[in-house]
Amino acid sequence: MKIAFVTLMYDAPWGGSEALWSKTAARALAEGHEVLASVYDWPEPAVDLQNLALAGAQFVLRSRYVPTLSYRAASWLMRIPLGGKLLEMRALARFNPDVVFISQGGCMDLLYHEQLRSWLQNVPFVLACHSYNDPVRQHKFPRHQLVGLYREAQEVLMISENQLRTLRRQLIDPIKNARVVQNPLNLPAQYPVPYVPDADGVLRLAVIGSLHIDSKGQDVLLEALAAPGWAGREVRVNFYGKGPDQAYLEELIKFYGLGDWVVLRGHVADPQEIWQENDLLVIPSRIESGPMVLQESLLCGRPVVATDVGMVREWLDDDETGFIADTATVSSLNKALNRAWAHRADWPAMGLLAAERTIPRMQNDPAGHLLNRLVGFATKQAPASQLK
Repeated sequence: MKIAFVTLMYDAPWGGSEALWSKTAARALAEGHEVLASVYDWPEPAVDLQNLALAGAQFVLRSRYVPTLSYRAASWLMRIPLGGKLLEMRALARFNPDVVFISQGGCMDLLYHEQLRSWLQNVPFVLACHSYNDPVRQHKFPRHQLVGLYREAQEVLMISENQLRTLRRQLIDPIKNARVVQNPLNLPAQYPVPYVPDADGVLRLAVIGSLHIDSKGQDVLLEALAAPGWAGREVRVNFYGKGPDQAYLEELIKFYGLGDWVVLRGHVADPQEIWQENDLLVIPSRIESGPMVLQESLLCGRPVVATDVGMVREWLDDDETGFIADTATVSSLNKALNRAWAHRADWPAMGLLAAERTIPRMQNDPAGHLLNRLVGFATKQAPASQLK
């Protein structure tokens, strides 16, 4: 069977939204299916993409839009011999997939890819939504377009019940073909990870995610940590990840005078290393449908301080397995952090309780489950042989 995976995430080479489609593509290759992946062309491909290529995946590399006259002119001239059709659309048609998986970084990305959406009318596809905005005003025209788009899909995948409820309200539509799914996680071989306190008694807080303040809110956390109450506390804050706002955050750390105990650690691939060296996770996000790191922290036996976004209230029990900030503001986040600090002696027990409650709720094989559904949708449809 031929399966095409199209990721529309535009802002970064890789992120949490890419885990589900890439792991499913890897499983498909392992089970003998043909796979084509349509991705944006970045200077250095993510490791997961390199692994897919080694496993036999075909690739369509799409150029990222540059808002210059020369780029637009070159793009237009390139499409003239193709009758205006994009190169990636020709490649998808030649591959002639039986089913397509569209991974959106947000919830309406596909609306802005007119040729792709038109082509999908002739092939069964599943649409994944990895983020959303609330509040947001959905004007009548794009709202009705989005409702129509969702109805064209075999399924619309959401990452949290909160995300699904929010989109139902915004769209005034039940989205009957929607389903909440779990993402594959980055976990150590054995978890929970035993709690080993710092030899000097320093409490270590981890902040894990792309350095992208619009969504992840690291700037708000830094302002919260600059409050006078934190100055005398024995604490270290480790930021893990890379992203477009790294230089800004480095300057902000200096601006607030936090350089002695707030550190940007970069990307650390080994989750065992992260959880051995940290006692609590902080999620200061402004926008999230997940975040996956919440589940990873709970499974590894670490309590969490998190803003009330996405799946947080679905997985985190306030005052029991962590502490929830109502919003991504300095005041709200500091209140939650101070509550956590007041109960710091309880963190090891809270972490054990978190793992105990979370392990039974996890799906064993999200990628395998999704692959089975994609194959099922393909076999129920006529082949896409009419595509040219």
